[in-house]
Amino acid sequence: MTIENLQRDRNEAALADFTRAIELDPDYVWALYQRGQILRDQGRREEALADFQHAAEVEPDDSAVQAELGETLRLLRRYTESVAAFTLAIDLDPEYAWALGSRGQTYRALRNYPEALADFARALALKPDMAWVAAERAETLKALGRYDEAIIGFTHAIELDPVYVWAIGHRAICYREQNRYAEAVADLDRAIDLAPPQAWLFAERGESRRLLEQLDEALDDLNHALELDPEYAWALGSRGAAYRSMGQLDEALADFVRALEIDPEYVWVIMQRGTLHRSAGRQDEALADFSRAIELDPRHSGAYAERGEIYRLRREYEQALTDFTQAVALRPDYAWALGSRGQTYRALGRYEEAIADLSHALELRPEAGWAVAERGECYRQLKQFDEAIADFTHALELNPKDSWTLSRRGAAYQSMKIFEEAFIDLSRAIELDPENAWAWAQRGSLFRQM
Repeated sequence: MTIENLQRDRNEAALADFTRAIELDPDYVWALYQRGQILRDQGRREEALADFQHAAEVEPDDSAVQAELGETLRLLRRYTESVAAFTLAIDLDPEYAWALGSRGQTYRALRNYPEALADFARALALKPDMAWVAAERAETLKALGRYDEAIIGFTHAIELDPVYVWAIGHRAICYREQNRYAEAVADLDRAIDLAPPQAWLFAERGESRRLLEQLDEALDDLNHALELDPEYAWALGSRGAAYRSMGQLDEALADFVRALEIDPEYVWVIMQRGTLHRSAGRQDEALADFSRAIELDPRHSGAYAERGEIYRLRREYEQALTDFTQAVALRPDYAWALGSRGQTYRALGRYEEAIADLSHALELRPEAGWAVAERGECYRQLKQFDEAIADFTHALELNPKDSWTLSRRGAAYQSMKIFEEAFIDLSRAIELDPENAWAWAQRGSLFRQM
């Protein structure tokens, strides 16, 4: 007989005895309490809830019963009732550290982060060695985007309990959010070595490896995660993103579709699928996905920017401006949205506004050669040829084989009657992209002017 079988049999024997005791004395609080714990551990939460509710009716001033009732309600996601039960337990016993930590968990689930942090701090002041409370506090800091503090908190929890897999895995997520992918992988390696196979650990390592561009290794991990849990929508979405990076677009789309069948409101996957549709030229499908993402999350700056880009490509410039402006309002440092709005202003002939946006984008992302080139074109249209040529030259330093930029610099030289330089640039642009009709026409006009 295995240890698991022995434990199960002992639990069943205990359950039978507690049940017999309750049949003999229906108000036997201690037996109700013990049976409730066993039922909850077996996943029979509604039955456990009935036992704890009955015990609480018989002994309303028993802090342990109220705390167990709160925990069962928390696991059933009945968070408001859970808080009430934990609060009563804490009122009865203000130094009940476990109840404080568990109420903190419930507040975190309700996104009442200040209350959660206060409870965790109070619990740790009473019992500093509770690793799970230290980890829950760190998870709350992570939810607030305070990753440095969260990492310190998870590290403390791991020092208290070196084999605390959940804390190690969630510290890895913090590292990943800070783009510290190698450290994330190292933590996940450790967690996977410590624990029995868990889908979420393989999925998290797969995502970290994907972001490290270790795509084959990422696929191995994500495939393993999905073998363990075929309905794991997050892993499907991540695998789809890996397939897309590998150019396997049909496989990527299949994963995104499957993930959304499981979780139709999974905004990240909707965005991934929309971006895939846009890159494949399926603008209607992309537009539908980005609009759906906005419907689900009206503050998703990326969805507004991506939808704005579809409108810009369709030359529906006013709608594009509306979306880009909303994206920038939600995220003022969104360089791509600023640059794309600048492109839209340029298309509308609003060159001064375009230059302002493109300059702002370049302050945030100096390496964005396309934005330098776009600003150069605005200067060219304003007949500020020296500024235009300076921008085009800088853009070509960043991307020497950009036919579009070469042809525009050639046109600027032509306007300044520097014909030899114009001819060189326009000819080079045609050589790089023989289908650049604008460069052909511009060189034709140069021949007429020379």
